[in-house]
Amino acid sequence: MMLQPRKFKYKSRQKGRTTTKFTETQMSYGTVGLVLLRPFRISAKKIFRLKLFLKRSARKADWTRRAFWVSIFPHLPLSRKAKGVRMGKGAGKLASWYTQIRGGKVLVEFKNLRLGRAIYFSKQVTHKLPVPTTIVHSQAKNIKIVGGKKTNPTLLTFW
Repeated sequence: MMLQPRKFKYKSRQKGRTTTKFTETQMSYGTVGLVLLRPFRISAKKIFRLKLFLKRSARKADWTRRAFWVSIFPHLPLSRKAKGVRMGKGAGKLASWYTQIRGGKVLVEFKNLRLGRAIYFSKQVTHKLPVPTTIVHSQAKNIKIVGGKKTNPTLLTFW
């Protein structure tokens, strides 16, 4: 089941521009979070696959009470014209849903998870994203993972 809003008013919307202005990096639920360093667009299918991956990888016995939160939802429609249709004559049919994310947004939050295990999961998520990310921890402020689509994430500590 793909992610999509229950109700929507319009089937098409202009995409607009992605801004480089950072949002505030605050965690609401967990102790360790994965923060995006650049803005980008992500489709509903990719968000769903990301949730499935985290659900499978964080599976453990109930006594550990591991939890994760993905703080994005696809609320913007994306319309496409059918293949072979000429230009003009208005917007095409509703094809999928997506969301725009600013840099500095906490994408995933983990709770009741050791720091090493959280770093491992964050590296796996970073490999699936086209933008560089970093890790924030509620107690230790000096942890940073930098990585992107073509770079391997590395653990950096700075004082």
